[in-house]
This record gives sequence, C-alpha cells and structure tokens, in this order.
Amino acid sequence: MNIIRRAAGVALVAAAVLTPAAAYADTPYAQASATIRADGVVTASKNVEEVRRMFRGTYCVILGEDVDYDGDLAIHVTPTGRSSYPRSLSVQRGAAICGGHYRAVAVYSQLADGVAADTGFYLTVS
Repeated sequence: MNIIRRAAGVALVAAAVLTPAAAYADTPYAQASATIRADGVVTASKNVEEVRRMFRGTYCVILGEDVDYDGDLAIHVTPTGRSSYPRSLSVQRGAAICGGHYRAVAVYSQLADGVAADTGFYLTVS
C-alpha cells in the first residue's frame, strides 16, 4: 500500500512540475493562441491582434490575418486559475457582440448557475 501511495505522490509532483511548463509552451501547430487574464489583458499570444473585455464574462478576440478562415476552425478555450465555483466557457465566431467582425471570436464565461463571470483562459485556434 505504501508503494502505491509513493507512486501516486511522485505522479502528483511530476504533474505539478510539468503543468506550468505545458501551459506556457509554444503552440507550433495552432494557427493562433493566447493566454488571457480575467481582466482581458493578453500575457502571451500568437497571431492574435486584439483582445477586449466587453463586460463581465464576455471577451472579443480578434485573430490575425494569417488564420485560414476558408475552412473549418477548431477553437478551444480552457479556463485558468483557481475558482471556488465551477465555470464554463463557450465561443462564437463572428459574434454580433464583437461588431460582427469576420475575424472575431467571442468568448463567454459563466458560472454553473448561468451568471456571467470573469475568468482567465487559454485560447487555441487550429
């Protein structure tokens, strides 16, 4: 039993050490990516022209001209940081909230009960 506990402890320590490195890794196969704080400030990005926090829980991300818009885009968002309450994120291309901009992606963040809430997130577009 002690061997299992030690192995689990080693795995948790390895995950804690590797997670921050993976979070800040380059995204060589993504067309665009960004790390965005809850206040809408971009701390790292690739092929992202602008990010605006429109109001609580709503962000507009303007992607660069090098993103291929002719085909399908896989857009992935992951919340960052710690929160006492579960949060969910969703995205919308060309959202009206972003002025219907062709290269815009709206990111909506909300608590489990549907109330809008600011949160930091990673965004990747493939």
